[in-house]
Amino acid sequence: MTRFRSLAPTLDPNVDEDIRTLMADIDASLEDLDRRIEAERPTERKSVLETARRTGPELPVVAAEAMPTTAAEASSFLAELEREAAQKCGGGDVQALEAEAKARRLHEALGRIFHFLNLLCRHGNALTPAIGRDYRLDSQIVFTDLTWHDAAVRFRRQGLSERALMDHVVFSVHLLAPAPITVTKRWDQIEALKKEMHLLALRTADGLDFDDKPQQEHVAVTLTPDLPVQLTFRANYKRGRIDLLCRNLDGFGIGIFICAAEDVTQQMLDDLGRFLLNRANQLPTALRPGRPHSET
Repeated sequence: MTRFRSLAPTLDPNVDEDIRTLMADIDASLEDLDRRIEAERPTERKSVLETARRTGPELPVVAAEAMPTTAAEASSFLAELEREAAQKCGGGDVQALEAEAKARRLHEALGRIFHFLNLLCRHGNALTPAIGRDYRLDSQIVFTDLTWHDAAVRFRRQGLSERALMDHVVFSVHLLAPAPITVTKRWDQIEALKKEMHLLALRTADGLDFDDKPQQEHVAVTLTPDLPVQLTFRANYKRGRIDLLCRNLDGFGIGIFICAAEDVTQQMLDDLGRFLLNRANQLPTALRPGRPHSET
């Protein structure tokens, strides 16, 4: 099984820095897209960002204009007719049409991912299954006996138009430990702990900011029992693929995968869902390992 890159102190610092830089780049890219779309949005319009909420038995109310393209709207037959008509009318640039078709397939694949995860959130939040995977960062920071809680999924288009291509789909779920976790660190280890916790999205009950150096050599830190798992599927229209960045999916750390639009089948999604719900130990084989700073 593909294991995530560990973030333990023994990790090659160059690889560690590559992963941190990649995370910062992706976060900045998503934030920039959000700002750009918000700037385009008329003030009287409500947000079209969709979130599959939490514990309610019903699916969230979804704005029709924001939903990903349906199978009927994305008919491959109609797309074929569109290409033929464009060529007959003399305006058909074959390469441009092929590029458009590839982009449309990525868009549709993200739509399938969103629809599947939307229902997975609904059922997972109702079942609140136990997650049998243990998360161990070091000898002290160990999360066990975890329970699924508060899953959500959202997507963002590249613009406000109903025809705008989808940019990304973000799935998140909180895995809850039975109780907070208290660890003891030397004073000179606190800064490194802060960086690891920021990258892994862990939180403390009381914070890690101190006005002055404590009198004692060791500091007790209490971590909240909330362990976040996040998957970001982003359409890489330049390379014609989907880039997947995972946080804390298979143990602590960052996982980077790629897949093609045609790999996003119902079987692939079912396998992913089973893994997320701890009903399988293997990630879908369609998800191929990527690398920090791979071609974008």
